[in-house]
Amino acid sequence: MKQIGKKVSYVKNPLAKNSYFSLGLGLVSLILAAAAMYLSVSTAGNGALNTGAYGLSSILMAFMGVWFGILSFQEKERNYILAKIGVGMSLVLVIFWGVIIVTGFIR
Repeated sequence: MKQIGKKVSYVKNPLAKNSYFSLGLGLVSLILAAAAMYLSVSTAGNGALNTGAYGLSSILMAFMGVWFGILSFQEKERNYILAKIGVGMSLVLVIFWGVIIVTGFIR
């Protein structure tokens, strides 16, 4: 927090450095997940190795996005908005992939 006169400004805090990584990894994970889903649907569920590689890469990127988000929350007196977006997106993707994997084991 920076104090401006008698007021406190929360906007002036710099963004957490690890929040850029968290958001970037979340976006890359989302793109890879969309590519894996597109390839799987376009081949009627008979995807090649690259479909699995995109899916696995998406899962790993999502976990790393959550990890960097947690690291960014440990930085003091920073703006965490990008970290919140990145962690939220990454957690949704982790849950999404978890549901897909569990559904595959059940069938």
